[in-house]
Amino acid sequence: MDFNNASDSDSSSMREIDLNEEDEQHVNGYENESIGDIEDKMESTIIENQKTASTFRMYLCSFLCLLPGFTGGAAISYAAIALPYYMDPENSSGIVMTESQASWFVSLNSPMQMVGNLLAGWAMEKVGRKNTVTISCVLVIIASLILYLAPSYEMLLVGCLLNGTSVGLVRPAIILLLLEISLVRVRGLLGSLNTLTTNGGYLYGLMMGSLVPVKYVPWIIVGPSAVFILFSWYMVESPVWLMKHDKSTEARDVVAWLRGPSCHIEPELKEIEHLVFSKDQASRGSALNRSFLFPLVVLSMMFFFHATVGADDISYYALTIFKYPGVNISPSIIAILFQLAFTVGLMVAPVVMTRIGRRPQFIGGGIGLAITLFVIGCCHHFHLFSVSPVMMWMPVILHIVFGLVFGVGFGPVPYTLTGELFPQHLKALGCGISFATRYVAQFLQLKMFIVCRDYLGMSGVYWSHSVVAVAASIFVFLLLPETRNKTYSELDDIFRKKPSSNSEPDVECQTKLEK
Repeated sequence: MDFNNASDSDSSSMREIDLNEEDEQHVNGYENESIGDIEDKMESTIIENQKTASTFRMYLCSFLCLLPGFTGGAAISYAAIALPYYMDPENSSGIVMTESQASWFVSLNSPMQMVGNLLAGWAMEKVGRKNTVTISCVLVIIASLILYLAPSYEMLLVGCLLNGTSVGLVRPAIILLLLEISLVRVRGLLGSLNTLTTNGGYLYGLMMGSLVPVKYVPWIIVGPSAVFILFSWYMVESPVWLMKHDKSTEARDVVAWLRGPSCHIEPELKEIEHLVFSKDQASRGSALNRSFLFPLVVLSMMFFFHATVGADDISYYALTIFKYPGVNISPSIIAILFQLAFTVGLMVAPVVMTRIGRRPQFIGGGIGLAITLFVIGCCHHFHLFSVSPVMMWMPVILHIVFGLVFGVGFGPVPYTLTGELFPQHLKALGCGISFATRYVAQFLQLKMFIVCRDYLGMSGVYWSHSVVAVAASIFVFLLLPETRNKTYSELDDIFRKKPSSNSEPDVECQTKLEK
């Protein structure tokens, strides 16, 4: 981000590296207190100070950051769009897929997203969140070129594998960058918007796929990533990453530029500094400690449920599932309505997330999905859609309800939690592993869908998803703590015991706070 064109007031804000008198009073108040007391004082002032912060630059950077996520959603839709075309013996490409080849074509995207997630954990720490997003944009453009020129089934697979890698690489980077530049009070909102743009991209891909030849779809879906590359000079790097890499001046500049001259940023900076440099991380920072392993297990299981509750296999195989006798609209239109329901639900989700906690939002969504899926299964098992002309539309209506409930309650919560549950210095690793868990589960589900459909019937498939939704709600009720409206320090303390007020303060952190 180039700060040279900032306004005079912004520039003067960024140049004020030394603490003013008010800052010194904040710092001096910490001198004889424990780390726990320091955290309490910082937590009590950060949210209050952020009430005067400017939001324009934060939202503009967030918009730019979300563009590659939109491309990612559209890239995922490519397999669903191209599958019927390449299975048609009369298509003009010269490539005709068998049913076995089609299952690999659809499902291999998922393990490559897992590979991308694991690479993201390394890349986000090594080159930063912003650069990881940029690398992903370049990869998806190369993948689109391969898909456009592919002369054979094997080259199509290469394009899809690279496509999946780019999507897996960008998702953790986007969510961390969004949450690390966000104000505390809008963190849930931006987390929900991340999921919304991905789903919006998928819907965009389906709509474009129904309007233009499949050959040209890869170029249409990469447009938002190209826009991000063109305007990436305006995008900031995460202040948390900058602080961790001994770039405290740049971190201060970023926070000052984002928050504006009227916001007192010292408590926010001191909290980031404390979390990054505190020697107390020796007791809480190991990847083998409970403070990391417990949230890793919780979030990985939530992503497992997220992938196996039915949204993925229904979306990927939509054009083969949505064939209902008596319904006089095409499967592609039903698939678009299905994805539109997700999008509408995800548009409502940010409002819900700012008013209720993550736990009730996810649990309520799980219960709603369980009921909806159970009823859809009954429609298939008892052939209820053939009872009357009105009942013929029941599966279509219920799938729209499914999309709405998933979007409002179940879908966005795990993605928001990726930026909240893990210790600061292990967030990249935690995000990579938990996202990877989702894509392993997604791969297994997509690869086995045809087998499960043949052995269990569609009623059995829907009922199994209903059981998953119930299990997810119970799991979250028992194990997930609430994270809404908590600062970095509060979130960092959720899975560990806070030091007592009599404990010795961290010398290194205390020294930095006293500077």
